[in-house]
Amino acid sequence: MTQPVVGRYPCALRVLHWLLALMLVVQFALGFGVEYGAQRLSEALLPLHFKLGVLILGLTVLRLCLRLVLPMPAVDTGEPPGLRRARSWVHGLLYLLALALPISGHVIWVWMGADRTLFVGLEVPALFVPPDDETGRALAWYVHVYGAWILLGLVCLHALAAIFRQWTRGDDFIARRMGFRKVAQGESST
Repeated sequence: MTQPVVGRYPCALRVLHWLLALMLVVQFALGFGVEYGAQRLSEALLPLHFKLGVLILGLTVLRLCLRLVLPMPAVDTGEPPGLRRARSWVHGLLYLLALALPISGHVIWVWMGADRTLFVGLEVPALFVPPDDETGRALAWYVHVYGAWILLGLVCLHALAAIFRQWTRGDDFIARRMGFRKVAQGESST
């Protein structure tokens, strides 16, 4: 079954895009404070970092599910195929890291034996019992920390690519595609 093509992303995806963007900025700042802050600051920020990570994971899964069922804007056929592939790879890596970082954080959190309560008694299940060997914890830490820096770089690349496209074409791309400007009937937003 073919989905209809629309001029811009559906409202639910636009809201999730900007909400997740804001949450990732806050999460990166929290993670930076946890990793490089004084011990008391780290201990205060760490539970917030965990809870926000679980929320980011849930919203990312929701966004992926909605992306599969909602109509999407048409692909820019005038774009070189190599650029289209690069854009697809960057988006794929953004999603992969937005899933992998909370999962690796959960592994670290369980290994620490930390409180997994989110709010009002709702607890994230442990999903595994940590073995005595801490190799898995170290691997999760490397994925989490270096993955966060890679995610930050990809988010910057994503934003710069959108700004560059709008600047070089002068076509109000970001405003039309993300819903800041109404798309006129019959107007394409690619």
